[in-house]
Amino acid sequence: MRELLSLIIMPVPVLYFLLIAAFIFFMSDRKKTGKIFLIIAGIWFLIISTRPIPKTLVRSLENRYPQLTDESIKDLHDSCDIIILGGGHSDDKDLSPNNQLSTTSIGRLTEGIRIQRMIPGSRLILSVYIKGLGIPQALVLYKTALLLGVDSVSMKMQISPSNTRMEAEEYLKNFGTGNNLIVVTSDIHMPRVMMLFRKIGLKPIAAPANPMLRYGSHQKYRWRWVPSSENIEMMEAAIHEYAGIIWAWIGGK
Repeated sequence: MRELLSLIIMPVPVLYFLLIAAFIFFMSDRKKTGKIFLIIAGIWFLIISTRPIPKTLVRSLENRYPQLTDESIKDLHDSCDIIILGGGHSDDKDLSPNNQLSTTSIGRLTEGIRIQRMIPGSRLILSVYIKGLGIPQALVLYKTALLLGVDSVSMKMQISPSNTRMEAEEYLKNFGTGNNLIVVTSDIHMPRVMMLFRKIGLKPIAAPANPMLRYGSHQKYRWRWVPSSENIEMMEAAIHEYAGIIWAWIGGK
């Protein structure tokens, strides 16, 4: 149900629905109504494809939790779990493990490894199984971490979860609350993750990765009103997260 609702409210499907409605009204000789839907579709396209609104929505979710700095990492206790949440992969067996991972997953994994190498005795918890794919993502993360020099002794997998809520519950079931817990996920995803983990009694430390907005370049977006696929991607990511937060808040599974 959650996946269906999330799909329906995504920016591009909404645009398609508006265009289809306009076409139907034109074909049924209700041209005035068709023109109204066509205008709404044009306005909606500008909203989702130009920078101001997608950037504002993404910014409202990102940077709520600062990136873990070298100094803050050094202050953490040696007994520490670093859970890396799933971010997508392919089950193409002709590809090496690192190439099976999505860009999102690679970003999360490398951030987790960076933190793990600075905390002696810590371990990586590699998580998630994607329904419909034969290879659990946790296993692909595990194999990629081995390629990057991580000792197998310092890694654990949990391959049962298929969503964020289940990842939190599986960690609590398998490892309890005895260790410090660092959660690595995408910056925009972190608010929902922290809410779900805290909801079941865990006290995670946020380690955001893969920010969609980067401010160091001081780039001025003079062409912010020019439509782009990047802006649509930001809009989709923000709506997906807000939908997930609302769903979790009302107790959806």
